Amino acid sequence: MTRSVKTNAWRAACAALGFVLSACTTLPAPQSESATADNDAEAGAAYHGGVAPYPPAEDLPAVDLDSGLLFDLLVGEIAAQRGQLNIAADALARAAKASRDYRVAERATRIALQGGQYQSAIESAQLWSELQPEAGAPMEAVAVVMIEDGRLEEATEKLTDLIAKHQPEVGPMYRRVAELLVRQSNQQGALAVMDRLVELHPDNPDAHYSKAYLADRFKQPELMAEAIDKALALKPAWEDAALAKMSNLVARKRSLSEVSEFTNEFLRQHPRANKLRLHYARYLVDQGATESALNQFETLIGKDPNNADAQFAAGLLSIQLEKLDDARRYLAANLKQRPDNDQARLYLGQIATVQERYGDAEKWYREIDDENYILEAQLRLGAVIAKLSGPDTALEYLRGLHPRDEGEYVRLVLSQEQVLRESKDLPQAKTVLDGAIGRYPENGDLLYARGLIAAQLDLIEIHEQDMRKLLAKDPENAQALNALGYTLADSTDRYQEAHELIQQALAIRPEDPFILDSMGWVQYRLGNHDLAIEYLERALTKRQDAEIAAHLGEVLWVTGQKARAQEVWEQALQEHPDNDVLLDTVKKLRQ
Repeated sequence: MTRSVKTNAWRAACAALGFVLSACTTLPAPQSESATADNDAEAGAAYHGGVAPYPPAEDLPAVDLDSGLLFDLLVGEIAAQRGQLNIAADALARAAKASRDYRVAERATRIALQGGQYQSAIESAQLWSELQPEAGAPMEAVAVVMIEDGRLEEATEKLTDLIAKHQPEVGPMYRRVAELLVRQSNQQGALAVMDRLVELHPDNPDAHYSKAYLADRFKQPELMAEAIDKALALKPAWEDAALAKMSNLVARKRSLSEVSEFTNEFLRQHPRANKLRLHYARYLVDQGATESALNQFETLIGKDPNNADAQFAAGLLSIQLEKLDDARRYLAANLKQRPDNDQARLYLGQIATVQERYGDAEKWYREIDDENYILEAQLRLGAVIAKLSGPDTALEYLRGLHPRDEGEYVRLVLSQEQVLRESKDLPQAKTVLDGAIGRYPENGDLLYARGLIAAQLDLIEIHEQDMRKLLAKDPENAQALNALGYTLADSTDRYQEAHELIQQALAIRPEDPFILDSMGWVQYRLGNHDLAIEYLERALTKRQDAEIAAHLGEVLWVTGQKARAQEVWEQALQEHPDNDVLLDTVKKLRQ
């Protein structure tokens, strides 16, 4: 039989097996930034869907495709597909020896390794290496098997030889080795091998960085810290190493000041380290250091004016810090980079609404068509229409929307209730909520909203009924505890009961300014004026709210501190000149 006939038969066999190979579960082929990947590619070992591409005909093995070889190939692949890895490894190992095809040897190696057949994997990998002497992958496979089998000295020798082949540029190979070792179940063995390999090139920063990477993946932060410090000592300007050190400090739960001290110093010395600055800014956001985070994002924008991520983050942080003009500028710049970012439009609409630029708000909301934000935009648009064209037009618009489920229905009803409440039509707001509760009688959001409206209408029984129903389902609902406690303190003489409810709410949310306000108010009702002032001042410090200011001013006034009361009210009136509770309180006490 001629070579061409043997080649055609082999190609036909590969094609016949294609459907089996493509469905098999295999260990992923090694990926590398090193020359190993180039060698493998040159040797034609790249995998596609589990099937090796056909090499040129002259490179195919000259072997008869007899019944025994075909049988082993079929048995091996079918057994692998069924998860019978021992059978698959044995059959493919025989096929590899018979065919002398490096692809089958590689397949046998990976199946044996996957099935824990270490000796079989080593034998197949050695054959693979013999058939592809210039490729690094077979040597890597042998080393991997040896580590799993506890043969650390032999594994170290193999990897040492592999690194030596890439002198003097050994850095990429250290990273490749780390990628191999990180997959090992024998973590201590893998770390021991890496330690010995690093000793070969103790002055190579890549070697220490690779060890740090391995230690990090094996969740050994102290070992990682030691290795990354050595990498930075050898290469002080290395941004990736600095980022790894910052992440390590965070993982080791170091303080904000310690993380900031290292990162700020690195950024001072290397101001173009934008990747580190971005991660540091996000870390500051997580830590609640909003002002510092904004400063970092603004610095990043100054160095990279088209950085859309930084623009968006700076916009949101500016909103939190009530720097609304800055927020508008950053979010508008973000939209120039990302015209499809409807989330930015949503925030721009929110800013415009707060600044009473209702025409701009309407424009932003109407431009939104992303399904993730369109309902929110439509609901907010309803509130804007109420400002532009009156509540009736807004209600007509909102009633024309079509909710898809209970959640959307409830949000739509609450938007209608808000329009009616802000137009001071509380009876109609209650009527809308009554109808919705008739449809969804257990919905907590609807019950809470109606309870608040009922309290404003002095329908205390309905208020208490709704809040008690909420608390029966969720005894830890701090909002319901606070609402009921405040209403009992404000509208009844059940002060002790009110105090107990507010105390429960405060235990759940001790820094909530509205619960602190309620506690101050019930203390006032109980006659504990000094304690009342203490709670109300704490509440007003946390939130400059008109009703909190009204309460504090009233307690100060009745205790003879009229000048302080006037000061509190005047400051609140400058920011909230139309607040009914504040105006009524001032009018009542000044008469």
